[in-house]
Amino acid sequence: MILEAELRQQLADVCRVLFRLHLVDYMGHPSARLPGTDRVLIKPRHSLHIRAQDEIRPEHMALIDLDGAHIGGDHPPPGERFIHTEIYRARPDVQAVVHTHQPMTTVMSIAESPILPVLHVEGELVEQPLPMWPHAMLVTNPELGAELAATLGTHRAVLLQGHGVATVAATPAEAALHAIHLERLAEANWRVRAIGREPRAIPPEELRQRAATGVGWQVRWAYYRQLTGCED
Repeated sequence: MILEAELRQQLADVCRVLFRLHLVDYMGHPSARLPGTDRVLIKPRHSLHIRAQDEIRPEHMALIDLDGAHIGGDHPPPGERFIHTEIYRARPDVQAVVHTHQPMTTVMSIAESPILPVLHVEGELVEQPLPMWPHAMLVTNPELGAELAATLGTHRAVLLQGHGVATVAATPAEAALHAIHLERLAEANWRVRAIGREPRAIPPEELRQRAATGVGWQVRWAYYRQLTGCED
C-alpha cells in the first residue's frame, strides 16, 4: 500500500509540473485519497504563505474528510475542495483528482467547441466526447460538487464551462497527465480551426494501434518531472 509520505511528495510534484507548464498559477489544486480511508490530502488554499505552486512542499498539504472538514495540516484546504470530495464519494475507483484553470481547454469550453482526438498519444483521452458542466460557478458546497461529479460520470475528465477542468485517475501523476494531454489536444484543435479547417478525428482503430505499441504513463510522467526540475 502506498505510504502517506509518498502521496504527499507526488502531490507536490504535480503542483510543480502543472505550474511550470502554465496549467495552474496560484489557483488550482490536486488531491489524493489516502488508501483504505475516507480522508483526502489536498493542496491548500492560496494565501500569503501558499502562493506559486512550484514552492508547495509535501508538508504543506491539508488533510480533509469527505465532508470537506479540515482535519489536519497547518494550512486550510481550498474553497473548492468539494470538487474532490464529491467525486471521491461518487467514484470509489478514483484515487486522485486534479482541478486546473488551464487556458486552451477553458477557451474551448467557452466556445462549446468539441475537443476531438487529433493527436496520436493524447487522443484516447477524448475518444468519447468529454462531458461539460455548464457553469462557471465556484464549487463551494457539496451540492454543487455532487452535480459536477454526476456530470463527470464514468469519464476521466470533465469541463467546467468558463472555469476550467477536473481530471481523475488512480494516481496523482496520471490525473496530471490527463490535464496535460487535454491541454495539448485543445490547442491542436484550436489551431486547426484557426486556419479554417475541421480537425481530423483519429479513428478508434488507429488509437488502439498506438496504445498497443506505446509507453506507459510512468515513462511520460518521468519526462515531465525531469523537464520541470522535480528531480533536482
